[in-house]
Amino acid sequence: MKNDLNEEDVDLFAIRTLSEKTGVNSVTLRAWERRYGLLKPKRTAKGHRLYNLNDVQRVEAIVHWIQQGVSVSKVRSLLDKGASLENLELSNEWLDWQDQLVTASCVFDEYKIERLYQQIFSQYPTSIAVRNWLVPSLDKLARLAAGRFCETVLTACLSSRLMTLKDQQKAAPKVLITGLLGQRTLWCFVAAAMLNDQGYSCAVMPMMTTYQELNELVLGVDPQGVIVFAEGEFISNIDDSVTMMSSWNRRTSVIGAGFWVALQESKSVLAKSVCAYSEPLEGILGFALSKSY
Repeated sequence: MKNDLNEEDVDLFAIRTLSEKTGVNSVTLRAWERRYGLLKPKRTAKGHRLYNLNDVQRVEAIVHWIQQGVSVSKVRSLLDKGASLENLELSNEWLDWQDQLVTASCVFDEYKIERLYQQIFSQYPTSIAVRNWLVPSLDKLARLAAGRFCETVLTACLSSRLMTLKDQQKAAPKVLITGLLGQRTLWCFVAAAMLNDQGYSCAVMPMMTTYQELNELVLGVDPQGVIVFAEGEFISNIDDSVTMMSSWNRRTSVIGAGFWVALQESKSVLAKSVCAYSEPLEGILGFALSKSY
């Protein structure tokens, strides 16, 4: 049944705005409402959801509990009770999901991997799903063929997700996510999913063959920001790579352990608009936390 709007209901906004304010995507917000009753939005006459600043605070509280390791299914009771972290029994749900992904990958069960992806990414913000589920699971799979299989399936899932969001984010700041052929393709799409949650429009193009070709791509696409997964040729030509990326004059995160080490050993200096990171998750979050270009 739809909630009625009262005259005193001011400063209401749509689910897209709530997503932008909290960094939690709309799919997850709807799942929290439908499955767990965590949110109770008002409705317009046509049934569109409307939220206010109290909902922003509630979503932030939900994210806080989830970050502490609490299962989303248990968050509502904690919020209702005003519970604290003291003596809180944390969930083993993430460990179970990790084991399920590893098992499914080892038997090359594409359908099971896709189901796990849909279940987890619909219930949790992308950054939490990546940190608590994806990264630990891939670490367990290491460089096994099963790990490559898992990465391929998840890349397809995240690519499909990106395509469904394109029309919704045409007016959002554009970020180009790229790298040379075969370098960190899965992480390119992970970065896009995480930045989509933060209100960015992402273009993923990881298949450049040389860093000069990548330079042409950046100048042609003309994004406000760039994330580059940099290994291989970027390291062997680090001075030229640094000069090139500094010349873009765009907020840029360069991600790659080898590149980061080579940069420390070289005399090259990055422009203020460019930051280098050794770890993918650190680099993506570093970019997301900076709203300036």
